[in-house]
Amino acid sequence: MERIGDLLLDRVLPSAPKRPTSLLFVHGMWGGSWLFERSLALAAGAGWEAWAINLRGHHGSRPVADLGRVRLADYVRDVTDALQQIGPVIVIGYSMGGLLAQMVAARPEVRAAAFMVSAAPRGIVALRWPVVRRLRRYAGALLRSRPFRLDDADTVDLMLNRLNPERHAALLQRLTEESGRVARELAFAPPAVDAARIRCPTLVVGASDDRITPAAVQRRIARKYGSDYLEARGHGHMFIIEDGGEATFRQALGWMERAMR
Repeated sequence: MERIGDLLLDRVLPSAPKRPTSLLFVHGMWGGSWLFERSLALAAGAGWEAWAINLRGHHGSRPVADLGRVRLADYVRDVTDALQQIGPVIVIGYSMGGLLAQMVAARPEVRAAAFMVSAAPRGIVALRWPVVRRLRRYAGALLRSRPFRLDDADTVDLMLNRLNPERHAALLQRLTEESGRVARELAFAPPAVDAARIRCPTLVVGASDDRITPAAVQRRIARKYGSDYLEARGHGHMFIIEDGGEATFRQALGWMERAMR
């Protein structure tokens, strides 16, 4: 673990000849840098110095007085602070982190960007029935900007549906609370992103069995930016830690290598 100011990040050094560009992973709601443990190791083995940020209020990073009132703009500030110290980078955003990556992709430190099972910007309707029918039980947290997390049953159904059940208990313990205000922004008022300002190469990765950010939404995001597209067939929202999901991430690493030539 390393610190950039009061931000806490995981960092791995390359075990092969180092590439001139680093990777910066950005997690999604309820997550943390731990989500990328396997991905960081694969990246290091392919010659990348790689970092994974813990956003403010997550796992000891950048303390906040009230997590429930944290805004997406606050998370963008966290990512920007890291970029300014680490750059040049390829930014890799996962779920909510995918939207954060879209919001910083026009910055000069960003050489390429990958949006994985990403939350959608304004103009792309992302909510689907499996999520909508559950929103009522979390409405209080969203409307009153309170910290919250999905209950275990909803987490398993929406996010862990393709994960080996023997791993559910350990993974559920690692999930943290999230900002109700951020959830409200994502659901009802996502930020706009000007695709014309993003000049770097971009990749979108979807998952065929994703119930929270479906593959159809990912394909629309790819069309918005003119991105290359990969799909993790037979995988869900947490493909990056599912058995076999590393094959898709290796494909993404190959795309990053080509993008930097």
